[in-house]
Amino acid sequence: MTYRIDAADIAAPARRGQGTWWRSQLPQTLGPCTNDICRLDDGLALAYADYLPQQDLLEASTIDRGCRALTITVALEGASSTVASDGQCFEFIAGHSTVAAFASARAVRRFPARRRTRQLRLIADESLLQRYRLEQLLDGVAHDNRARHLFFGQQDAATRQLAQALVHLHGRDASVLDLQIAALSLLAAQARTLQPLPQITPGRLRADDQQRLLQARDILLQQYDQALTIAYLCTATGINEFKLKQGFRELFGTSPHRMLTDIRMKKAWQLLESGLRVSTVADRVGYRHLSSFSAAFERHYGRRPKSVSRAC
Repeated sequence: MTYRIDAADIAAPARRGQGTWWRSQLPQTLGPCTNDICRLDDGLALAYADYLPQQDLLEASTIDRGCRALTITVALEGASSTVASDGQCFEFIAGHSTVAAFASARAVRRFPARRRTRQLRLIADESLLQRYRLEQLLDGVAHDNRARHLFFGQQDAATRQLAQALVHLHGRDASVLDLQIAALSLLAAQARTLQPLPQITPGRLRADDQQRLLQARDILLQQYDQALTIAYLCTATGINEFKLKQGFRELFGTSPHRMLTDIRMKKAWQLLESGLRVSTVADRVGYRHLSSFSAAFERHYGRRPKSVSRAC
C-alpha cells in the first residue's frame, strides 16, 4: 500500500541538540523518517535525509526559490526517485550523484517501503555560485517550473570521501565552519566533473523507453540474486537489446552488467560485515561458483572477501 504524505504529516522543524541542524520528521507510524537541514551561508544549505518507511511513500512538493539554484544529491544508501510535473524522472541510487538545477519546481518524490534510504543534498543558490565564479553551471536553466537534469553518474573517490566526511560531521554536530569547508569542497569536486547530459533531455529518450529502463533497473535491484541476462531484461520490460544497452549508458551512465555487479558487490559487503561466511554470501548475491565471486569482489574492492568477513 502506498501512503501519500501531506503537509499535516510533516512536523515543524526543531533544532537537533545544541547544533546547527534543524530536523523535520514524519509520524512514527510511518517508520523512522527524518530530514535534517543546516544553513551554512547565504545561498548555501546542506540536507541529510534518512528514511526507513514501513510502506511506499509519495510526497508531492512545490519549490519556489525565487532564484536559480544547483542541487547536488549524493545517494549514500538505497534508492528513491522524483518525477517532475513535466514528466522528467530524477533517480537517486546509492553510489551515484545526481545534479539538477531549477528556480521553481513541482514534483512527486517516492521512497520504497522497508528499505533504508540515506542521501546528502547540497543546495547552492545562484548568488553563491556567482561568488565562487561557478554561475556557468546554471547556463540554460530558465526561471520557470522546469528543472534541468545536469548529471547522473557514479561517485568518484573525492565525492565519496567528502560525503563520508559530511556524514561524520553531521553525526557529531560539528561547527558551521567545518561543515561549510567540507560542503564547498564537495561543490568544487562536483563542478570539476560536471558536464551536461544532453541524452536525457526531452526528445532523445522517449518517456516510454525511460520507464522500461527504470523497470529494468528495478529488476536488477530486486532480483540481483538470480541469474539475470540481457535477454531476460529485454523480455521482462519489452525493450530490445540495443535500446536497453544504449539507454542504460544514457540514463544511468553504465551498462546493465556493471550495474548488476555494483549492486551485488555492495550487498555482498554488507552481508560479509554481518558475519556470514563467504560461501553463503556468494550464493545470496547470485554467484553459483565461489571462485567467480571471490575474483569479482577482489576486482571491485581490491581486497579479498575473507578480509571483510567476520566469520571464522
